[in-house]
Amino acid sequence: MKKLLMFLSVLFLMSFVVVSCERDDEDDNPEVEEVVRNNSSIIPAQSLGRNNVRLGALNVNSRTVELGVYDHGTIDGDIISLYVNGQLVLDKYTLKGPGEIKKVNVTLDYTGYNYILMFAHNEGSIPPNTCTLTVKDASATKSFVLESNLATNGAVDVVVD
Repeated sequence: MKKLLMFLSVLFLMSFVVVSCERDDEDDNPEVEEVVRNNSSIIPAQSLGRNNVRLGALNVNSRTVELGVYDHGTIDGDIISLYVNGQLVLDKYTLKGPGEIKKVNVTLDYTGYNYILMFAHNEGSIPPNTCTLTVKDASATKSFVLESNLATNGAVDVVVD
């Protein structure tokens, strides 16, 4: 009986060691972040208590981009906040001219459709609030004009090809 118990104990211990030493298939392949793909616009109908107005779309070739903003028209004291997919990336910034572009680096959450939204804190001295948005990816810089007022937010789809 002692020999049987000893044999079973050794067998159990060996099976435990074998199981512990087995490698998962995940260990063979380094973890790769799976990025969700949106096949259509994800701009919500409303944000921050205002209706969102889709103003158009820009195509980029990578998820990592540099955003730039400056006052599109006369520099008149426009104050904006900028959101990417609902996340604040620029808070209560007073727009300056094209010689003083404010830049922010972001990584877009998705392939396919993402969005950038401009919230106007005021309309400056010349309504509405307008902002030139530049989006620079690895190969090009594209410009887009966003417009907001105290009732609506301007938004643009940014599509990662």
